Amino acid sequence: MSPRLNRRPTSAARADVPAFFLYGEPLRAPDARTVHVETIAARSSLYDWKIRAHRHRDLHQVLIVWRGPIEAQLDGALATLRGPAFVIVPPLTVHSFQFGKQTDGLVVTFAAGLAREIFRDSGDLWEILDRPAAAGFRRGQLAATDLMQLATMLLRESSRAAAGRDSALHGLLTTLLTNLLRISEGAAVPARSAANREREMVARFREAIERRYRAHIGVAAYAREIGASEAALRKACAKAAGQSPTELIHARMLIEAERQLRYTGMSITQIAYYLGFDDPAYFSRFFTKGMGASPRSFRRSAGTT
Repeated sequence: MSPRLNRRPTSAARADVPAFFLYGEPLRAPDARTVHVETIAARSSLYDWKIRAHRHRDLHQVLIVWRGPIEAQLDGALATLRGPAFVIVPPLTVHSFQFGKQTDGLVVTFAAGLAREIFRDSGDLWEILDRPAAAGFRRGQLAATDLMQLATMLLRESSRAAAGRDSALHGLLTTLLTNLLRISEGAAVPARSAANREREMVARFREAIERRYRAHIGVAAYAREIGASEAALRKACAKAAGQSPTELIHARMLIEAERQLRYTGMSITQIAYYLGFDDPAYFSRFFTKGMGASPRSFRRSAGTT
């Protein structure tokens, strides 16, 4: 099941590689519960079946190819495959794809925060999501799983606006990735490069943010926690994420603020204190600057007032 991997010079590790929400769409912070599902053809056919080098800041992507060719470049490592195959793209990984017109498959995109929430207690699942990988597998392996049935159900559920949609999507996503885990043993992972090391440093930083963002500690304290110098952390964030460490910390706070405003009955003052702000008025200014709407206006537009 090993793909052909060729190392070759690439400009894909440069800091000027564009970041999108979904390919071709303006960058924005994902909803904390985002799951997006579409066929490979739905987007790639609009771009002559070629998705140019780009990255996603806060999104994981999993591609499953049922049939047809795919050329995937992940942080400068090239995999040339034919379905059935899968590709794992963690946040910040610079990636590009070339498909054949007959390529049939699925692209599942989900928020990094959701991945942490669902898979933090499953070391095996987190392991396959945390590193870029691309591999083919045998049709017999595919037949021994429920991948195709789950993919069909996930695609159908994503197009609905029915009650319980989020819960159904998250359950199906967990089960689909569990099935993928069962066929992922031996998947080739691109060798670590400077770009990979920077991405991994930012990944460690994000994990530290996840643990400490409500404590409002400084960038220097985060750098010490992950065993890096502050300068190295700032450089890695700029190159791998296109943001400063402070911007990444603030982005995580905004995601949590959005989640609390949307899904809980806490008052705005309670949310401010929950997020570690000493002054609720300052929290309101922080949220308004980051989201373009006051907490009260955001909650009203989300229909949770």
